[in-house]
Amino acid sequence: MFIRCIVISISCLFLAGCLSVAPHSLAVEDFGRYRLTEVVVEGAEVIRSWPSEEERFLQSNAADPEIASRIKSEPASNFPQVTAHFQQVLTARINNELGSLTASVFTGKQPVRAVVRLRVFDIPSVARRVFVDNDAKILADIDILDKATGRLILRYNGRLETKKLIGGLATGIALAFEGSDLGYSMITDYLSAYRNWLLRN
Repeated sequence: MFIRCIVISISCLFLAGCLSVAPHSLAVEDFGRYRLTEVVVEGAEVIRSWPSEEERFLQSNAADPEIASRIKSEPASNFPQVTAHFQQVLTARINNELGSLTASVFTGKQPVRAVVRLRVFDIPSVARRVFVDNDAKILADIDILDKATGRLILRYNGRLETKKLIGGLATGIALAFEGSDLGYSMITDYLSAYRNWLLRN
């Protein structure tokens, strides 16, 4: 029994190491040469569900009645208009967050562009939380490119971050106490982890 516990503990440590993001090879001081002047966001089409932004879209004048009747039971990626809304919201949010979080890192003069590629982004709907899935998820890669030449300066292959939500019959009660938009807080936490990675924290 004791040996089995040791084996399990070692396995868990190994798996935890596999899930971490490998450190970058640049010196932190090198970032002081660059200035982040542009953020490009790609991958809004991978978003399966983002209930708060779906609701905001439906409340806008652009909402199609057919979409309103279908989006509760279909992935948001089935609707190009909703994906376009997500793209607009994400671009504004990530531009603001990434610029703010890295302002003290990229303090130089050489312009660089950040390309943020979403690979997974999913905030489960109420119905899914009750019956199927109560894990919020985000995964993205971030490239820093020389703006003049397009040369890759640094690549961040992010890891999947998840947040377990209260689901099942308690979902309705949980929603009353969750308050802030979970999608936005997941983005902020992910980009904060990226900043820590840059600074080797």
